[in-house]
Amino acid sequence: MINHKKAYLLGLLAGGGKISNEAFTIELPFAKWGMDPKNMNMIANDILTKISAYFKDEYNFNATYEIGNKRWIIKPVQCSDINCIKDDLSELGLPTMGFLLHNADLTIAKRILTGIAVESFLSGIFDTRGSLAASHRRFNDHAPTVSLEIPGSTNNFKFVVQLCSWLTELGSITDQILYNHPCQHSAADPTYKNWKKGFKIRFLIKSFITNHSFAMKSKSFDANKIEEYQKVSDQTPCISRRISTPSPVSIHIDINSTKLPIDVRNKLFFHYLHFCAVLGCPFAPLQEVKNIVKDACKYISVFPRLSKGNADVIFSKYESITKKYLFDSEYETIQFTVKEITRNADFQEYKELSSGLAYLLSPVLNGKRHIGSQNKIIESNDSAMIKVIKPKLIFSAPICLFNPINQRAIIISTVVGEFNTRVVKPLFNIENLEVILR
Repeated sequence: MINHKKAYLLGLLAGGGKISNEAFTIELPFAKWGMDPKNMNMIANDILTKISAYFKDEYNFNATYEIGNKRWIIKPVQCSDINCIKDDLSELGLPTMGFLLHNADLTIAKRILTGIAVESFLSGIFDTRGSLAASHRRFNDHAPTVSLEIPGSTNNFKFVVQLCSWLTELGSITDQILYNHPCQHSAADPTYKNWKKGFKIRFLIKSFITNHSFAMKSKSFDANKIEEYQKVSDQTPCISRRISTPSPVSIHIDINSTKLPIDVRNKLFFHYLHFCAVLGCPFAPLQEVKNIVKDACKYISVFPRLSKGNADVIFSKYESITKKYLFDSEYETIQFTVKEITRNADFQEYKELSSGLAYLLSPVLNGKRHIGSQNKIIESNDSAMIKVIKPKLIFSAPICLFNPINQRAIIISTVVGEFNTRVVKPLFNIENLEVILR
């Protein structure tokens, strides 16, 4: 029988466990939060008292820990027999070798676990995957969230949907999901290589702690501490949620990567709820998803909505685009002030214009991101000169903007107008809720 103590330990393993031969480790990826001296003492106490005691009570061995590379690693003491743990994992339909999250499936665990064992199992997953970093919030500090972070390397879309729908069934209201897919992590730039940023299931803190809890005191303490900052209300439950007009997605070069599961490979998604619906979540607002899918042409861009970089690289990308789609056009290079660009109606359909200008003008960058207020950067440089390269006669075609002072350039495009629609239409089919590239 899997009691609440075993359920918690098996949840820890499901969330962060690696099993090889006759040993296991449980990784707690606590990074900066777990390196704070106050938190370190609380985490160590959690492991050496509560978690180790659970292993001793249920599996007859003690557990200890080590710290390395900003990660805490829970592991059994030497010569421990873990076969009983493997048997219990098998009973819940969970893997017994490797990094469990790669293949974890919650179907059987959800069916078998009852009562307090359910929350204990989930608490184990929360303790390994839940992040309370201040950066997790919806727009401002009044909307702090718990973010359940699943590594993108797992590509386990099924686990993410299963976990989120289970928590929804138990009363939580999901604030947002980010899926490890280029349509979410690189919707604007089809050539951005570092899009593999993992999965995030986010809940506003009050919704989360009303229905669930962390078992580790170190995490419970911080969860209760940030609750007081929440001033905004939960969103409408997912099944009744409206989808506002989504931003278009560019067709990424990795959309057909074999590293993506077949369920999401070579398919375009316009919203996180679109993923949920295609992947079978019972709480997805199907009619809302159908409404955006039927208008798919409005939300697909063959071209970069915004691509940023060194001028030589961007000019080369722009030349490739023009040779393929605009080979019979004539081009012009016109110099504008920033103020002229922001007030010119011809530029207003390019929705990423402001973000692109901020990149071109920002005195300091974080990678390719501007630092500071986008509006202030643009306003303080309204007399700066920007060169614009564009086709002479085709409205709404992709254009290139160049700052000769710092040699930065961007490509921006718009889905508005006949040009993008004409190029996009032959490229995809719609099958039920799926937008499949040909």
